[in-house]
Amino acid sequence: MIDTWFFAAVCLGFLSLCTVLRVIPGPTRDDRLIAVTTALTIIAGAALALSISWGNLLVMDTFIAFVALCYAGTIAIVLYGQGESV
Repeated sequence: MIDTWFFAAVCLGFLSLCTVLRVIPGPTRDDRLIAVTTALTIIAGAALALSISWGNLLVMDTFIAFVALCYAGTIAIVLYGQGESV
């Protein structure tokens, strides 16, 4: 029997990988930042599904800390970034 939550986590992980592939050729800095933010949001959903599937809250807590640090980094890049880099 297929675990629905684990399957959802795998699918969301694949979608976040596709989003990360958009970061690499991003034409502008803003496009790359939007792709990173989208990938982080999808990863948070995958962590939630994986946490439900495994019945372990440690996975979700770890990913919450990771995503919070990444969002803080994204905000720092936006506020203190140097001009447009191509």
